[in-house]
Amino acid sequence: MQTFRVYHHQRKGYRAVPVGFCWPAAGLGFLWAAANSLWGQAFMLFLFTGGLIAAAVASGLMNSQMLMLGALAGLSMLPIWAGLQGNQWYYEALEKKGFRLIKRISASSVTAAINAAQRSQQQRERQSSAKSEEQSNGTRFGRDFRDIRDGSKTPQQAPPPPDRQPAWRRR
Repeated sequence: MQTFRVYHHQRKGYRAVPVGFCWPAAGLGFLWAAANSLWGQAFMLFLFTGGLIAAAVASGLMNSQMLMLGALAGLSMLPIWAGLQGNQWYYEALEKKGFRLIKRISASSVTAAINAAQRSQQQRERQSSAKSEEQSNGTRFGRDFRDIRDGSKTPQQAPPPPDRQPAWRRR
């Protein structure tokens, strides 16, 4: 079972994003970011990848092992960094687009997570509508019949109670 964060938008529907390491971001880098409309991150990954490849080629031509080692280390760390940050980038992009987090859920797949979140949201809506019907249908003697019973004002309109302290303490 994998843990998913399920987001919902009124017009765009549901999206489920896995929690943890993002393998597509690690493997495809800037292509994955561009496919998910993460244009800033795609451009940044493209520039870093291109710069590190250029540094590795230049260091090979200059016969500088230390520069080549640094460029190759950067090239090997870039996918790991993209994989660790990929889902976080996607969460932030969804929240900027107006999606709101509905639930964090464990499921076997994306569709199972979305279906479970839809069911739980429908149950919450039914419970809240039942509670509101209970409150609107149920009559409460103290509030509904106060003006009929004795002509007094409702608690919001009533004057504050008199001071209960004895006269010698009020000074």
